[in-house]
Amino acid sequence: MSSRAEVSGTHRREHPAHVRGASLRPVTEPGCLTAAFPRRRSHPADPVGGAAPERVGRVAALRRQLGGVLDCLDVVILPPELSDAAAGARQWLEEITPADPLDPAPAFVRSLEHTVRITQQLLARHTVAATYVHLDAERPPWPEHQHLEAVSASCGQHVGVRQHDVAVPSWPLEQRPAFARLRGDIVEGRVQLLVVRSAADLVPAGHSPADHQRAAEAMRGWLQQQRARLLCADQTAPRPAP
Repeated sequence: MSSRAEVSGTHRREHPAHVRGASLRPVTEPGCLTAAFPRRRSHPADPVGGAAPERVGRVAALRRQLGGVLDCLDVVILPPELSDAAAGARQWLEEITPADPLDPAPAFVRSLEHTVRITQQLLARHTVAATYVHLDAERPPWPEHQHLEAVSASCGQHVGVRQHDVAVPSWPLEQRPAFARLRGDIVEGRVQLLVVRSAADLVPAGHSPADHQRAAEAMRGWLQQQRARLLCADQTAPRPAP
């Protein structure tokens, strides 16, 4: 049995100095907390733009995006000062709301956008994703890796490791050499997110959907013990960028 694999090297993406030193605390514009926002019926000529319903939709989308990033950060060991920053972002998700939910002020939308952006940068600095595919020998793996990288990017995570095994009938996951190398990266803490096309890549070919589900549940349980997560591309809709 043979396997082809490529590891691009586990690496972290550095950001400019102004990003590296940035605090996660939201922009402190007047009126960021619920009680402080004046009630305004319209906000003409504002760069955030749009009528009140459009801003309401934007706030909802940003909150969903922030929740997804914070879910990923929950499994990352952060230094104390960055843990405080993540807690500040969670406060935006759970406690800070516009004074008028039906007409959020542009300043509120801008501050929420800033919080999402900085939280994504925090996640990208402290986590690395790995893509893994299980393919027939004649199929090139790189288009599949590119697709999985796009899915990972939609969740704010940088792909630093790419592995693939050649599909062999009845070849269980624990016997695949490329996945064995990837397992080592996860155990050593170099990878915090495993991205696959579907749970089918975790079991030998020909298994049933029920087997796929059991394999995914088992993998999630093991990854949780390693402070990592599983992302199946076929179950994930890319989030829009802020």
